[in-house]
Amino acid sequence: MKKTLATILTLIILAWIISPSPVHAEGSIYWRAPEFTNGGHYIGDIKNGKMHGQGVYEWDNGDRFEGFFAKGIINGFGVYIWKDGDKYIGEFVNGVREGNGTAVYSRKNNKYVGEWTNGKRNGHGRLEWANGDTYEGDWVNDVRTGHGIYTSSTGEKYTGEYKNNKRNGIGTYVMSNGDVYTGEWIDGERNGYGKYVFANGNVYEGYFVNSKFEGEGTYYWTSGSIYKGEFSNDMRNGKGIYTSNTGKQYTGNWQNNSFVGEL
Repeated sequence: MKKTLATILTLIILAWIISPSPVHAEGSIYWRAPEFTNGGHYIGDIKNGKMHGQGVYEWDNGDRFEGFFAKGIINGFGVYIWKDGDKYIGEFVNGVREGNGTAVYSRKNNKYVGEWTNGKRNGHGRLEWANGDTYEGDWVNDVRTGHGIYTSSTGEKYTGEYKNNKRNGIGTYVMSNGDVYTGEWIDGERNGYGKYVFANGNVYEGYFVNSKFEGEGTYYWTSGSIYKGEFSNDMRNGKGIYTSNTGKQYTGNWQNNSFVGEL
């Protein structure tokens, strides 16, 4: 009986792994701890009157677990399938997702592969969105926090620090048009000091507010010309010095990238 059940469970799990499955929206899954008192039936190993060993438990509401039990509690490797199509395949400790596992989210076709603690994504893991975007890095209680790499389906890539699911801290973003920004981020925007390198070779190095040049900065043209001074709304605004590639200087006030008068 044990060998037959083990063979059936192995075939079920292998079939689930190799078959195409819909995958589910980031953050939409939450741990619904199994309650065996809500009605259902069990087929599998029993020891001292309790579920112990390999088995299958099906709840009356449509949820289903296939895997290992210990003293009446889900423990070890298994597959939990919810009635709405969400799936988890991986390790359990005392009925909770703990260790390494894969969550497949049915509603929006997303998938997470990585570490779990106390039923939540904690540690290192990879999230794959249905549109081809990916995030691989650190997680704390289901939230992207720590160091990570985000890659979009359009070719954009961010490598750096995260907090509360947003770019926070120091990081580098490579845009699909070839522009590259390296510097400080707050809540997903370029805020603080950073360096922006355009695809054409021009460079801005200075301060940003809400992803725009704002405050003191220096702009370098590939021609050799340089502007050093104040910026606002991505343009030269305020006091600054422009030095052309021939050595000629303009020192004074600027408005919307135009020189408007000497100091």
